[in-house]
Amino acid sequence: MPKSQKPSSTAKKAGKPASQKRTTLKLEPSTANTKRINPLTAPPPTPSSSSSEVKGKAKEIVKEPSPVGEEANGQLWVDLYEPQDLVVHVRKVENVRTWLQEALNGGPSGKLRKYRRLLVLTGPSGTAKSATIRVLSKELNFEVLEWSSSTGSTFTNAQDVSSSWIADDSNFTKFQLFLERASKCQNVFNSSSGSSSRKPSFSNSTPKPSSFNHRVILLEDLPNILHANTRSQFHDVIRFLIETPGPEPVPIVIVLSDSGTRGEAGDERLSSGAWGRDQDGAIDIRTLLPKDVLHGPYIHEIRFNPIAPTLMKKALQALVTKHYALQKSPVTGQMFDIIIESSNGDIRSAIMALQFACIRLIKKPKGRDPQVLMESITRREQSLALFHLMGKVLFNKRKGDPPNPSATAKDIKKDQEIDRKLMDPPLLPPHLSEHDRRASRVDVNTIYADSPIDSSLFSLYIHQNFTQFCTDVDECDGIADCVQRYQINPYRFHLLALGTLHSLPTPVPRLNQKVYKPEFFDNLKKEKEAWEGVRDVRSWIVDQGAESGWDLGAWTPIAIATDGERLLHP
Repeated sequence: MPKSQKPSSTAKKAGKPASQKRTTLKLEPSTANTKRINPLTAPPPTPSSSSSEVKGKAKEIVKEPSPVGEEANGQLWVDLYEPQDLVVHVRKVENVRTWLQEALNGGPSGKLRKYRRLLVLTGPSGTAKSATIRVLSKELNFEVLEWSSSTGSTFTNAQDVSSSWIADDSNFTKFQLFLERASKCQNVFNSSSGSSSRKPSFSNSTPKPSSFNHRVILLEDLPNILHANTRSQFHDVIRFLIETPGPEPVPIVIVLSDSGTRGEAGDERLSSGAWGRDQDGAIDIRTLLPKDVLHGPYIHEIRFNPIAPTLMKKALQALVTKHYALQKSPVTGQMFDIIIESSNGDIRSAIMALQFACIRLIKKPKGRDPQVLMESITRREQSLALFHLMGKVLFNKRKGDPPNPSATAKDIKKDQEIDRKLMDPPLLPPHLSEHDRRASRVDVNTIYADSPIDSSLFSLYIHQNFTQFCTDVDECDGIADCVQRYQINPYRFHLLALGTLHSLPTPVPRLNQKVYKPEFFDNLKKEKEAWEGVRDVRSWIVDQGAESGWDLGAWTPIAIATDGERLLHP
């Protein structure tokens, strides 16, 4: 709607005469500079100067912006407040900046551009990998061409050419066409003469297209690499783009977040020498890229670490200060600490938890402690359930245990109610008296029904943490024996939980014990990387041995890892 027509709607609300409406409709027609607004993507309209003259409640709504207005419109803070500064370690940002400068300008010598073709940013989710590229795009003045499979188009920017002519093609065909066009075709709207006819863009993450000096392709929404045919096609496309650059090569940045390993029983079998990459359900850089590209001169990997708590706290405080500039913030310092602790270095998760917490805290439900409310709405559900489960088992509470010194009157009353409902177990014969135990407050059937993890992952956490809850070696021996036997079907979870409860002392001494993540995951990752290295060596030996007449039958992966020196020099 042209700007000249806006006073008519305002006049209608204010109850002005109809003649004035007709006069307003006859004002100057829309000009060529008027932008056409897309109602599906347009931002909320800003109040005009005439709206301030409206009397009554409408004026109050305009004058007093609601602090949760953005949430009501469905806008997330992670999108509403795009970062101007980064909370990433300075060295990581400098590494990315240096690579981009060498890829776009060739570096100080001007000869490195042809070797800076592919950058892979790896690390946990929410560590500002994509945000680093977008922030540096403003500093280094380059355009970010990002692929998104959910839009159904080859380009995600609003100013790019429509791609409806490939709407019937497969998703990977669209992805391939996007890479070919983004790496070779020039944007026809990069001149100032075409800026008036360009479609409006509502993203403020990059500079205006007319000021771009270079382009960078950003790939985060990748195709289904776990599918064998799709992975093979993806490898061919990446290999072609790297080995056959155009006159103005466009660097490619791939963002690959760690998918992690869940720690199921299959992982223990896959961690042996028979592990195969195709059997693994997690995507890593070795699955993503072919071996010749991975070990070639055109690729560089930069790994991001979880965001440090100090940096994250500064970023969250700055965000809250900006959001509640006209109103007092409901978030306290202790609430910041709870959110940061539950995020595990994931700043995206922390911002979304902070937004959700602010919405709930403004309402202030009666009878709820703000501290308890914050813990319930900000902690990740699985993490809370997992550590709550481990605490129930490892602290081994039984009937008649003295109350914890830090327990509240409500907690003491709750334990007394549980003890009254528990029945004492029958006495054991004298030769089994060493196994006599008081009734347990832990209902194994209940925690089994509510457990968010399977028995194999449960056993890994027990194995990692049980020693700090024991007081002598015999107790450790009993739990270790249960962990060894947990695979007995179909009662593995009950066997492990009951065996741990039976072996632990009661009451367990409170020594500020903390539950840690099993080291199995890190060791499994290192072992997989080691076997990948062995396979790379064997591939090289097979290629060389075919020409040298070597006995390739003796070069098994196990032999290469354990006795490679003897095979080379018999």
